[in-house]
Parts: sequence; C-alpha cells; structure tokens
Amino acid sequence: MKECGTPNVPSFLSLRKLQAKLTSEMGMTSTRHVSALGNEFYNNGAAQTYRLDWANPLVRPHIRPYVEVSSSVSEFYQAQRLHDEDVDLLQLMWANFTNAPDMHFYIKEVARMRNGSFVIPIKWVCAIDESRVETECADVYLVDYNPLTGDARVRNTEVIRIRASDLELDFLSLQSQGMQFTFDDKSPSWTCNMPHPVRERAEGRPTFTLGIMNWADDVSGNQSKQYNPHTNVYSANLNLPHRKLQQEFFIHFSSTSPTAGALEQLDGLLTDAGPAIWHEAFDCLLQREILFRLISRVDPADNPQQSELCSHIGLHGNKFCRRCHVGGTAKEMESHDGYESLFSIGTLRTAEDTIKEITNQFIAATHGNETNVEKMQTNSGVKDSISQVWIEQMIKQARLLHHARITNPETQDMWLKDRKLKGDERRAVRNEIIRGIEAEIMKWLTTQPQHRYDSLPLDSPLRDKLRPGDHYNILLGCAFTQGLDVHRDTLVELLHTYLLGLDKYVWHISHTSWDDSQRELMAVRLQNSSVDGLSIYPVRGHYMMKYRNNLIGKHFKTLQQVGVFHLHPDLLEQVHGTHLLELWKATGELGALLFYHTISDISTYLEDVKILIDNLLDIWSVIDPNRIIVKPKLHILQHIVDDIRNCGPAILFSTEIFECWNSIFRMCSVLSNHHAPSRDIAAALLDLERFKHQVSGGWWRSGDGTYVCAGDGVTGMFATNNAMQRRLGWHDDKAQPAGTLLRHSHAKRTIVPWESVLESISAGQEGVSITVDRTIPSQSPGTRWEYAKGFIAQSGDLCKEESWVFYEGPSTTLLASDNGRSVYAGRIQHIFVEDSMSSTKITGVAQIERFAISDCADSRLNMPVLFRDLGRQALHMVPIQNVRFIFNAQHDCLTAECTVSDETVHQQKEQIRLTQRTIRHGVMQRYFINMHAIHNAALIRNTLPRHLSKPKPYFENRTAMHRKFADNVSSTNTKRREVTAAKASETRARKAAEANLA
Repeated sequence: MKECGTPNVPSFLSLRKLQAKLTSEMGMTSTRHVSALGNEFYNNGAAQTYRLDWANPLVRPHIRPYVEVSSSVSEFYQAQRLHDEDVDLLQLMWANFTNAPDMHFYIKEVARMRNGSFVIPIKWVCAIDESRVETECADVYLVDYNPLTGDARVRNTEVIRIRASDLELDFLSLQSQGMQFTFDDKSPSWTCNMPHPVRERAEGRPTFTLGIMNWADDVSGNQSKQYNPHTNVYSANLNLPHRKLQQEFFIHFSSTSPTAGALEQLDGLLTDAGPAIWHEAFDCLLQREILFRLISRVDPADNPQQSELCSHIGLHGNKFCRRCHVGGTAKEMESHDGYESLFSIGTLRTAEDTIKEITNQFIAATHGNETNVEKMQTNSGVKDSISQVWIEQMIKQARLLHHARITNPETQDMWLKDRKLKGDERRAVRNEIIRGIEAEIMKWLTTQPQHRYDSLPLDSPLRDKLRPGDHYNILLGCAFTQGLDVHRDTLVELLHTYLLGLDKYVWHISHTSWDDSQRELMAVRLQNSSVDGLSIYPVRGHYMMKYRNNLIGKHFKTLQQVGVFHLHPDLLEQVHGTHLLELWKATGELGALLFYHTISDISTYLEDVKILIDNLLDIWSVIDPNRIIVKPKLHILQHIVDDIRNCGPAILFSTEIFECWNSIFRMCSVLSNHHAPSRDIAAALLDLERFKHQVSGGWWRSGDGTYVCAGDGVTGMFATNNAMQRRLGWHDDKAQPAGTLLRHSHAKRTIVPWESVLESISAGQEGVSITVDRTIPSQSPGTRWEYAKGFIAQSGDLCKEESWVFYEGPSTTLLASDNGRSVYAGRIQHIFVEDSMSSTKITGVAQIERFAISDCADSRLNMPVLFRDLGRQALHMVPIQNVRFIFNAQHDCLTAECTVSDETVHQQKEQIRLTQRTIRHGVMQRYFINMHAIHNAALIRNTLPRHLSKPKPYFENRTAMHRKFADNVSSTNTKRREVTAAKASETRARKAAEANLA
C-alpha cells in the first residue's frame, strides 16, 4: 500500500500492537498447562471462546437452551439422550424475557401459577407441534400447600406438563409475600434446599447451560507430504442447530501440541466444564449479563481415536469393541456362541467398570509382573494411555523393591533372614512384605504428578485417591460429574466407520476380481451416471478406477449411490456374483437411511436400520464368514442404532467439518516459527477468534466496563464481503422461497403466446395427452410466456429441465380427465414464466412428463420402476408451486440393452479429434427411482407406499445360518493354523540343523 502511494499506512508494528490491545481488552489469553505426564501445551480456554457465542448476533439467536419435544428428530437436543438426562445437568432456569425478565423460575423451587395452584418445575422443555409452532413448557410436580401453617407436600410423583407462561410468581416473589414452605418427610430430599443453590450464585442474572461436543485427532502441521505430527482438540456448541455446526465459523479451537496427547489436552479443555463451574458473559439478545456453564456431552472422532478416549486397547485387540465386551480369542470367536455374539450388542461397557479395571491394573503393577498386566489388558480390552505411563514406572519400582526386600540376601527384610522361619509362616511374612510394597507404591502413585499433588489443599480428600486426569483418563471421571459416559458417547461416525469401512470393503472385493476390460467398462458406466437429484458432482469414473485403491470418503459416497446400477452380469464373478449384487444393494439401502437429516418416525426408522444392518452382516457372512472376525467395524456399526435413538441422526456427528477446520490450523502451523508451536498457534487462532467476533458484530466489554460492538462500517464490510465470509467460514444459509424462478438473460429469452405453447407440445406427437391445471392464471389466448432456466421446489431444491420430481397433479383438466389432485412422479420438459409487466405476481408453469410407478419393486435391484403408462406420453402443465421435491432416477440400461460407443472429446472448451467411450441409451423409457440416493431420501420414502421401501430380513433363521458359518470359519482357520504351525516347526528344525553344522 505504501508503494502505491496510499497515505497514512500504519507500520506492521503498529498493527500488531493494536491487535494485541484489542485481544487483551476482550480478556482473551492462551493459558499454559502442564499435563499429568509433564508435557506442556497452551490452551484457549473454552469459557472465553464460548462466551463469545452469547455476545455474537450471528450466533446467539440460534442457541436452543431447552430440550425440545417434537414429532420428528433432527437435532441432538430433540433426541432421547437429553430427555433421560439428569435434570441438574440441563437448563435450570426459565424466564419470560419479554414481559418479566427479572423473575427467574428455577427447577426444584416452588412457583405459583396464574390459577393460584402451586407447582415445582422439574424440567424445562420446548414443545413443537406439527405446524412447527414452539411453546416453552415445564414438567412440574403439583404441590399441596397450607398458607396458614406453611405445610407443603408434593402431591404425587406424577409429572404433568404445563405452559411456562402460566407461571406467575417465582420462589423469591412468594417469599417476599411472607410465604414459607415446610415439606413433609415423604417429599423428595431436595425440597429442603430452596431456593435453588445456583440462584445465589447468579445474583439476579439469568443462567444457561451449554452442551459441548469435543473432537480430537492427530493432524499434520505441514502442507507437504512430510508428516509433522500434532494432536489437535476442537469443540462445538451442541445447543446450535446442525446446519450451523456444519460451518467452520462455529468451530472453536482449544489446543494443539506435538507432544501432549488427546487425553492430556482434553484435561485442559474440561477445566472450564462442569455443572458447578459458572462463567460470565454478555447476552446480546437480552442485552444483559448472564451466567453460563459448559457440560461435555459427546466425543466424535475416528475409531482409533475413540478407542483412546475410552481407555480401550484398540481395534486390533481381542476385545476390539470400545462400546461392549464382545470379542475374545480366535477360538472363542469361532465357536457357535462366540460367533453369534458378534452379530449383536454385548454387555455394555461403563466408565465405572473401566475405572475398576484400571485400578486393578495398578495393583497388579505393584507386583512387578508386566505379563500379568498385559494379560489383564488383553482379557478386558482396557488400556489407558495415561495410566500406562504410571504402570510402567510402578513395575520398575516394584521390581527394585522386590529385589531389595525379598530376593537380595544382603538387603532383604530382617524377618526373611531368619532361617528358622519356614513353610506357611515364611510365606505369610513374604506376603506381608509384598502387601507393604503394594501400599507403598500405591501411596507414591497418589502423590503423582508432584506439581498437581502440591496444588491440592492440605485437607482435600483427593490427596489419598486416584484422580481422573492425573492417573487415568479425565473423561472417565466425567461420568460422575457431567453425565458423559465415553463408552456410550463416542458415537459411531459415518465417515470412518461406514464410508471408509463397509463401503470401502464392498468396493475392494468388487474391483479386485475385475480384469482391465471390466474396469474400463465400469469406469464408462460410472462416468455416464445421472447425478441430477444426488447433490454430487458428475462422477469421474475413469479417475475413480485409476486410483481405485486410494479413494476418499466422497468417492465412496458416490459409489454407494450409483454403483449398483452398473453391476450387470458381465461384472459379477461366478462364485459370489449374486451375493455381491446383494451386498451392494444392502450397502446402498442402509447408506441412504444413515444419512437422514430428519427422522419423522424414530421407531419405524430404527426398525428399518436394524434390519438393514443385520442383512448387511449376513450377506458378508455368506461371501466371507471370517470377515466379521477380522473387521471390527462390521460389529461396531450395530451400535449406531442406539446412537441415533439417543443423540439423533448419525449425520449430526460427522467429523468432516472438523477435518476441514484442520486447514486453518495447518496454515497457522506453516506460518509459525516452529519454536513454540503450541503457544504460537494458540495465540494466532485466539487472535483470529477475536477478529471474527468483532467484524461479525459481536459485543465485548471495553476498558471502562461498558459493552460495545464494532461500528456499521466494520460490520457492514463483513456483511457484504463474500470473500471475508468465506475465509471466516460463514455462510448465510437462508434458502430461496419455494416458487422462486430463475430466468434467462434478456439476450437469451424466447417469448411465445400461450396457444403456441400447447400447439408445440402436441405437434407431431401422436398419443400424447395434455392435462393443464386450471389454477394456472392467464391461460387466455394472447398471453405471452417465456422459457425459464429453473425454479425452487417446496423442498428448496433447484429444479431444471430433465429433472425428475414428485409433484401435485391438477385438480381440473383441459384436454384430459383426471381423478382429483394427487402426487405424481415425472420428468420436467420445459419451464415457462408469464411475460407480463403488469402482473404483480410472476406465474411459473412446469411442463412435466408423468411416469407411472410400478406397484412392485424390481426383482433385481429392489427399487420402484418408472415407466410410461400404457406406453403413451402423458404431460401435465402445473404451477411450479406444486412441485414438491427432486429425486434421482437411473435408466434401466440392462433391460434397454444400452450400448457403448465412441464420442469426441472436449478439451479446453474445444472439440478435438480424440474419442472416448460413452453409453448410448436405448429407446426404452424405463427408469429406477434411486433408493440409494442420500438427497431427499426421507421425502422419497414418505411419499412412496410403505411396501416399496420396507426392508425384509435376508435370513429367516439367522442363528442357524450363523452356526453354519462358524463351523466353516473354525474348520478353515484351524487348518490354516495347523499349516502355519507345521511351517514354523520346519523352519525351527532347519535353523537348528544349520546351527549344528556351523
């Protein structure tokens, strides 16, 4: 800027000083932490970053503080988990901020309703009816109260639901009127603790509870292929809707370190979280100070990282499931019962049981026998990365003490030097010494790490106990303080478990059996897949086949949706060809359900998911019975049913957005000096958080104690500068209203009269029936219409020519009869818009070719078939507002005998002489409704008759089939082990013979 002659350009030093001043004024700083293992890292405290959410006008209106009761489930706060949560970990307070903002109603406090009755609120909920009208409600106990004596009792333990607005006076208001409440002995114990303890802490300020989602993983700090290992920890606000959490703007950086692991850094993050830890913030919506607390709820990550978070031995252990106790040795899993157990959920793990097992491993380590500890870890599947460091030190100490006090004649205990001490007496003395060593080492352990032990108060009971975070996984302790059970709350993640797991297995077993010509054929077919209605880019079939062993999640998501249509008999091998097709079908059907965004009927949905998962596992067992033993993800997938029931649609906890955020971290790493990466990156990202908050209109406390925000010039720049929004990860997700038209430019507009529209449709087409909806205005001769590019359907989809849609048919007809208004499937041919300068409302009309839907699903692909009814073309002219949503349809190339031919290639927007192979579709108009499509999967199934989408079990008697598979696996693996043992014996004999000759 100086070189361009711009006046008054500040120096970089001045810029840095101003940035540091603004960050300091907002009270934001990175804090140094020393982990239990002695590793240092810097943390951007969760309290100071989530404090900004309340003060930011782009974030605060979207925070949903209450548990929601809705007929459909689309968010975490609508799922069963929070409905079953301890009420003390949910929102504690409600207030009518419009009419009585200073009257705060707390749970477990007496309140009076407008009708004069007394109640005790237990839980605050937001009820949403079918029309999406929201009503804040309270689940309450009724209270019998005698105003003369002050005696009160809870009428019964039955909870009723009332409107929160029906509450008139809170507990303090009742006390100010001289009312005192003395509850009898039959009432809950907490009735003696009124007013609520948090009320005093709040001092008249509103209080709120936020749930947070923690994410941790290893990430490279380099952009090059040279790996620069860091472990990163991020978090997100679970009280925000999913559409917001899929933007980088709403992800909060916590810490990074090339040395400290995930559990060490999570200890720093959770310093600010807990039911009794309250933080101050400014609520820009209420324009007042509030208190809020953070409760850790779920921990999404990939499977190896989630195993670490669960103190689990990992996917390669005998007990390979972090969620339950399924598994065992190879022989155990090959037995009938062991093999069958892999097809269901075993005894669930709990944080309490894991802590007990870690404690037992500590005790075993005091005996100095490393083998015993390893056996315990193998048998239980519990191996904690924090405790393992202490276990190794304890084993070394135990061996030294055992040698000094028991085995070394010179230094052994004086009682053991007595030669007269023999037999049971000597063993008793020896055992007593061993118990003393055990107590001494365990006492030493409680004093570690020294810097944390010294910081505890002298009268703290924790000085004599094993402490979470210090001696074992901090997350295990959250089960008793925040309701977070890591075994339950490390949710099955779609990217790493399904796309990079089961989809990848299907793709690998398929393409490895193909020769070069078959791979080329599959690439051509994939390249010609229709993607309209799939929300994906055109399929790059040749690329995917060339790099078939290096595909990523988006490629498997594409294959899952379109791959099965191209598996004709010429690509199915002879041995398992039929079953391989069934495997692709089961994977695609299940994938479409797992990527639901909104679940309207949770019970039916989960039944379908359970059947499809069972089918998928059973088909794999037919093809490869050993697969479920060697691929733990097949078993782990079964836990997704409970995850969806407890926490909502699985897509809510996908980790792609966190993976995307890694690019921001990586640039900070590349641009740092690498001397203190944890500190420098944390400081840079804290400054970015401050900048993002200020330019987006967030409020902060200035030096004089008042709350301020940036001026219109700054916020206006952010509001209008798309480049800045994109760099800060913000996207305005306001959808265009249904019926919005996309018109051609003036130069490309073609205008025709209405009668010409009808004539052009029927001209030269025999057997064409045309039905025109009479709700379309301006059908009189002489009205002028033009062709349009597209429009927005009721679902928000963009519809264009050749798009397949479900639409509402006409109620009255012009050229043919129709039986009332119904929902049809069809393909858009043309889109018209009235060309009238005087019309205040633009009218759009879609010309749609109607297709009939088969009453039975196709026997080969198990999908509904679209065809022309009686072989004739039926056209509907309907208002664009009648189009419900778009869907994907694929041509039945197998039945139509579509051929492969050559076409010229376009490069650099020009046609060249080179050719490439492509599909020439036959004239038969027969299509499949793509039931593997992820986009609008729920709408498709809700529109079609239930029998066309209801899954059926693959096996009627699963247990009998599993026994046959178990026998097959046991026989095959036993022979393989015998061959391996024989080869090993031969090798040992040969080496022994060679050694003797030498």
